[in-house]
Amino acid sequence: MKFKQLSIGGPKGQNQDAILAPIKVKDTYWCAIADGVGSAKQGGLAARASLERVSEIVDSEISMSDVFAEVSRRLSELSSEYDKPMSFSTTLSLLCVGGQSARLGHVGDTRITHYRDGGVMTRTKDQTEVQKLLDDGVLSKNQARRYPRRNVLLSAMSAGRDYDLFQATFEIERGDRILLTSDGFHSKLLRPRIAEISSLNPSFDDFWQALEGLITQASLDDDASCLAIEVD
Repeated sequence: MKFKQLSIGGPKGQNQDAILAPIKVKDTYWCAIADGVGSAKQGGLAARASLERVSEIVDSEISMSDVFAEVSRRLSELSSEYDKPMSFSTTLSLLCVGGQSARLGHVGDTRITHYRDGGVMTRTKDQTEVQKLLDDGVLSKNQARRYPRRNVLLSAMSAGRDYDLFQATFEIERGDRILLTSDGFHSKLLRPRIAEISSLNPSFDDFWQALEGLITQASLDDDASCLAIEVD
């Protein structure tokens, strides 16, 4: 497996994103991305602690639900140490790749997106207020772009509340590219544009260089992070 990663702090100061680069466990690779919730004072710590816990416990047999339960317990431990439950909150998107398939677990608005032959397959759905309103037909896509509560989460990993775990399994092929991104990244580089860049760059290094160039030149509103992998 080939991979590249970046994490760029936004204008608000401390970078609250965290990335877990692929780690090999027997015949599987595990990787993840987390984005500390901006309204939580310890969001960045929650993101980093979550990925640290993931790296400690994953194996080829563990279920996604068990991994997320362990992360939730870790955040509860942190909150008891600081005595501030709502200070620790983060999104989490986790990917396990093995053989010809991949499985994922997802909470929040970080994303896992799958690119193949110029096409794009969205593997996660944002657990946000604006996405719920889109799904319910309350907002159009144009209205959603101007919606003032775009970043309000309906689910997150937090010691102070339950979470809604989304799980999925999908097939992969050699040459597939999968991106794990925070909202600060995918709000600036949209999926069709990334698919076009992937199609124009058969070399994974060239593909990454093109993405990196565009995001570093963008006017960021938030921390922007991306982990890109290519199946080989």
